[in-house]
Formats: sequence, structure tokens, C-alpha cells
Amino acid sequence: MNGQIMRILLFILLVSISLTGQANEIDTSASNTEQSTAQQYQSLLNYYFAAARTNDTEIIEQFVNAGIPIDSYNEKGYTALMIATYHGNTSTVTALLSLGANACLEDNRGNTALMAAIFRGEFNIAKTLVSLDCDNNHQNKAGQTAEQFAQTFGQQKVLDLLSQVNKQ
Repeated sequence: MNGQIMRILLFILLVSISLTGQANEIDTSASNTEQSTAQQYQSLLNYYFAAARTNDTEIIEQFVNAGIPIDSYNEKGYTALMIATYHGNTSTVTALLSLGANACLEDNRGNTALMAAIFRGEFNIAKTLVSLDCDNNHQNKAGQTAEQFAQTFGQQKVLDLLSQVNKQ
């Protein structure tokens, strides 16, 4: 049901954008058009991030195929991959990675998607992210690594996994 509502809202938003675009052709004020376009784009990004949060992989794919940059950030510096990871949405994480999402990006605090997976205790997602070509010894702005996150949050399976990966 949530996916269906999200699709309906996305459709309505896209129709309103096209209608607003036609109305803006009449309006000769460039600054109003630019502001309106920025607001519309931000609204679309909000739906994109909501789809990541609610595990609506189909909507994520539609956004990316329509040209939304897959690694767009929200106001906290979170990408859709980070949001999906934080909410334990394995299928959305897998879809975003297969569509080309960059798992190595940092949020405003320097945390990565791997750190989000560790914080939330999402071992299967952490296992996927550890296998990617990112620096597992990356430090966030507080100087913490993924291993330190795992120690802090009692994630022994992740510690074991990181230990295995770091030996290779």
C-alpha cells in the first residue's frame, strides 16, 4: 500500500511540475522560475529519500532511471544508500549498489554507509559493504573507524569480518 501511495504522489508531483513548467513560460521572472525549479527538485529528492527509507526499490529505480543523481545528499549529508542501510532495507541497498551508488561516501559527520550498518546492527548489509572497494579503516570526523564502531556497539560478527578482510 505504501508503495502504491508513493507512486501516486510521485505521479501527481511530476504532473504538477510539468504544469508549473508550462505556467512558468508565461511568467517572465527568471528568479521566480529558478526558485520554483529548486523547490520542485528538492521535493523530488525528498520522495527519493523516502523511498530509500521505506524500502520502495521500484520507486528508487524509477528516480535513478529518470535522471536523479543516485548519490544525491540530503541536508544531513545522507545518501539514499545510507538511509536504506540505516533502516535495514537490504533489497534497496542491493538495488542502489547495482545501480551504481557509491558506498564510500561520507555524511556531514564523516560516517559511511558501513558505519550506519554497524550502528544499526545490520550484519548482512555490513557484510555486503565490507566487500566493496572502500577504505574500511576510514575515520569519521570524530576519528572513529568502522572497527571502533563495531567495538563500541558490540558487533563481534562485524569485528571478525573486518579482521578477516584486513588480513587479505
